[in-house]
Amino acid sequence: MSLETKSRLTPTEMTRARILEAGMRCFAREGFAGATTRMIAAEAGVTLPVIAYHFGNKEGLHRACAQEIIEQYSRRLLPLVSAAHEAANKGSLSAKEARDWLDRILDALVNAITADAEQRLTTDFVLREMSEQGPGYALLFEGLWSPGIGLVADLLAIARQRRPGKEEDRAGAVMLITSLSAFTTIEPVSLAFLGWERLDGTRRDTVTALAKRLLDGLVGC
Repeated sequence: MSLETKSRLTPTEMTRARILEAGMRCFAREGFAGATTRMIAAEAGVTLPVIAYHFGNKEGLHRACAQEIIEQYSRRLLPLVSAAHEAANKGSLSAKEARDWLDRILDALVNAITADAEQRLTTDFVLREMSEQGPGYALLFEGLWSPGIGLVADLLAIARQRRPGKEEDRAGAVMLITSLSAFTTIEPVSLAFLGWERLDGTRRDTVTALAKRLLDGLVGC
């Protein structure tokens, strides 16, 4: 949340936002089972009854974190995703246009995994949820992963000049998106092996270029 946004919040809203941020940090670091409301309360600087007032219990807080992430991604990527969906649904998208949309989506995804600390926190929460499937998993699947991967699968099919819906294109979309996990779920291993301190600048460009080469292979260029 930006400083400008925080400045517009009421004290109650600010407290809720602080608990959400602390919850995301603890859930990302410890997992749903390992994180406790006492731990989250200490990190947020609030008491346990305050968490109960805003979210009910740990499950409610976890789902609220998932919903907040969906809304954050929607605010950042909605214009791009909506425009791509609209173009794909018209049925007149050319193979080249579909490929152009895929390139833009890859650019956005690489930017997401190499973004500032706030956005990286949401990425860490999402990645933990992928592996552990806590209470917020269904929300993330329905509101984030399924529509996002589905869009990539449809665009991939159009780029290959065939009707969307084939299992091969859906599997290709999963492969393309999860290829970026080398710089998220196993980032420490990847950075150590490559001798990089972090993923930024020209190294971000390198990752983007490699992802697009993988896309070339899937499209059949």
